Amino acid sequence: MSRLTEQCKDVKKLNKLVQTMLLLAMADIQKAGVTAVVYETYRTQDRQIYLYCQGRSVKECIIDGIDKALAMQYCSPEKNQITWTLDSVHTTHKAVDLVPKMNGKLAWDHTTKEQLTIINAMAKYGFECGINWGTNKDSCHYQVKGAFNNVFTEKKNTTYVTQVIQKALNQKMNAGLVVDGIWGKKTTAAVNKFRKSQGYKTAFGQIGVIAFEALMK
Repeated sequence: MSRLTEQCKDVKKLNKLVQTMLLLAMADIQKAGVTAVVYETYRTQDRQIYLYCQGRSVKECIIDGIDKALAMQYCSPEKNQITWTLDSVHTTHKAVDLVPKMNGKLAWDHTTKEQLTIINAMAKYGFECGINWGTNKDSCHYQVKGAFNNVFTEKKNTTYVTQVIQKALNQKMNAGLVVDGIWGKKTTAAVNKFRKSQGYKTAFGQIGVIAFEALMK
């Protein structure tokens, strides 16, 4: 059962762009004197189903679409519920759980200044922070939900990432963009201007790992 009960903490299992965003944020967190522990990165769908079954009955899980055989194997209704969704961004290699370590122990209390430092750093680089959700808040969860793969583009981005890119383009290129999280023609033009300043020969209107690092530094 270890594959179901143990967390994957390998940062290299994350999408390359998400991995880059995380490492930039972790550097800021460390500079602030806070120790952040990577609690979980990639999660298999089978593990997600297992977690969903914790704190729920077989009947509940079957109603929610879980195979009867898996529900009977995984369900532990006597335990506390762990997750509210079967559709976690962890399964797409684009989410990470970070927990501050204080006095040698993991601190799950989201009201600490250490947790706030982590939240601010992750938001700075484009992560959607679970603590800001209206319901089912998750103070240690950070995700970049979207269809992107190796680059951010007009059609493949997130509101959070686009806002960060727009803000950085205004600071570095005096782009004059409205920081609204909407990637339109003006944002694409500013991205291409930045790409040209970095020596790129083509104007693809995209931000990959190297360009993102350069833009954020």
